[in-house]
Amino acid sequence: MTQTTVYSEDKRRHFLLVILGFCTLFISWRLIDLSILNNTKYEERGVNQRVIEREIKGERGSILDRNGYELAISFPQPYIYIDPQLTENGVEKSQILANYLDLPGVDEMQEAKTILTKFNSPTRFEYIVRQASLESAEAILNLNLGGVYVDYEPRRFHVAGDQLARGVLGGVTVDNLGSSGLELQYEQELMGTTGIQRVELSADGSTIPTEAETIRKAVHGSDLILTIDRALQSQVELELSKTIQEAQAKGGIVIIQKPSTGEILAMASMVATETGEVVSTSHNQAVTLSYEPASVLKAMTFASVINEGLGIGSSKKDIPDTVILEWENNEGKTETEVWRDEYEYETQEMTIEGILTHSSNTGTIIWAQELGQQKLYDYLRKFGFGEASGLEFPYESQGILHDLNNWDPSNLNTIALGHGISVTPLQLVSAYSAIANDGIFVAPRLVSHIVDPSGNMERLASTPSREVISASTAHQVADLLTSVVDNGTGERASVNGYKIAAKTGTSWKYFSPENSYEMPNGQLDPYLDKNGQRHYTSTVTGFFPAQKPELSMIVIIDDPAPIEEKFYASHVVAPLFGDIAAWSLRHYQISPFKEVQLSDNNQQALNGPNLEEGGESE
Repeated sequence: MTQTTVYSEDKRRHFLLVILGFCTLFISWRLIDLSILNNTKYEERGVNQRVIEREIKGERGSILDRNGYELAISFPQPYIYIDPQLTENGVEKSQILANYLDLPGVDEMQEAKTILTKFNSPTRFEYIVRQASLESAEAILNLNLGGVYVDYEPRRFHVAGDQLARGVLGGVTVDNLGSSGLELQYEQELMGTTGIQRVELSADGSTIPTEAETIRKAVHGSDLILTIDRALQSQVELELSKTIQEAQAKGGIVIIQKPSTGEILAMASMVATETGEVVSTSHNQAVTLSYEPASVLKAMTFASVINEGLGIGSSKKDIPDTVILEWENNEGKTETEVWRDEYEYETQEMTIEGILTHSSNTGTIIWAQELGQQKLYDYLRKFGFGEASGLEFPYESQGILHDLNNWDPSNLNTIALGHGISVTPLQLVSAYSAIANDGIFVAPRLVSHIVDPSGNMERLASTPSREVISASTAHQVADLLTSVVDNGTGERASVNGYKIAAKTGTSWKYFSPENSYEMPNGQLDPYLDKNGQRHYTSTVTGFFPAQKPELSMIVIIDDPAPIEEKFYASHVVAPLFGDIAAWSLRHYQISPFKEVQLSDNNQQALNGPNLEEGGESE
């Protein structure tokens, strides 16, 4: 071996020793750095890679009826999500997921592409499907795709079906937040408090089945106990649906209330779809609809007359079949309006009872003129018209009762008849409840109690009641309304063995200018549609038993088919009113109250002309 060869080997040996020394120093330094100098930092980094914090949503409070039966609850619904940072082979997994899932609102051919965009997200969390089916969630779990997870979140469920009291209960968004109805109105009470939980992940991103650490506890939302009676609500919707179909109507509304407390026992709003199916509306027309009530408002007119001491049920006046009003407008021109009863007759003596029983327009006008604009306006305000009911339901209408300063001489006549004023069904039934409750107005209520997560029950305070008319006046008006059912336009609303107090009303539907009929002279008739057809809203409002009222009710049928005279409230609505009243009386086991028999004098007071032989005066 030459000297040169020995030198080369020594050189290589020294070089390797130097490299080994550097490696030893580097490894030693890293060990010191990891275990001593920066052990906390690297420990935190490791924890952050395998431990994540996730939100645990507090369960939304339940909604129950007055008897404790559940109406709306929350239950766990699976959802599928990914962590894009822990997911490989996104193209392949996107195609696999598309084969098992149906993405709402996404074309089947585009599902894989849509899912792939989620895998390319820079975030740590992306939803694939919210509110997935149990079958699809189980299938995804069985696939065991790394970075693809299944978890659960609360979803709203209507125990008695999606249709029952739909507009009253309202709905929630996909995030379980109230979007309409009571769900929206009581969002702050119903919504739960979100908690935070820390979980550990394995290398493939799946959750390690160890005990999770709760950082902040999720809190259950408060429960609502309603005044609604589930059984009564169900029966009301069943009967209302039948009548809407039989009448070929566009929809209908029913409200049943306890006059003494204002509690609403049933509130139904239903419409007919284009296919002829009758369904509950998502918006609660019982409080959002504003319409001209027609003759049902005459009860308020005569309650005002009697309470002012101008007359009683047997008081008489000479009533013509036509009333003509002339007045000078602001421009100095003479205006004329003519009101007629349904049928022609010679001027004759009528009692207040006969006028209301047979729904005489001219008789009502003559008494309203004696009452005067100021008094009628004041009483209508006290009855609750022209202002919100106090229910504070979302999107509630307050109706239209124009300020007295804006009335012209004709307004007294039209409003006394229930025209030229717009009311809500809730306002109307609450006004009749005031008559049933000895003249005391009690604001309507839908929620009885709120129960917090600890089980503490809070009874909601009600709006202070007020006297509208005296108890004596209320009893007299109840007698008049009983005569309407016994002998007048409301005969088909009768219930065997009970006295029913009610009033019928059939109004012309009002159309906006763009939907109104243009007459030959170029003027628009807002009470005719574009084709010159008239449409109707038929109403019966009342209470029962008449002499000792336990329940008040309004029934409305919207736009019944104008077949012969069957669109009148006396034909299309009164039978439904009677059927629901009979069922309600049986349901609550309300015994017939021994009614005060009408005297011979009272019977003779009913001898006015029958203005509605199959119809009623408009």
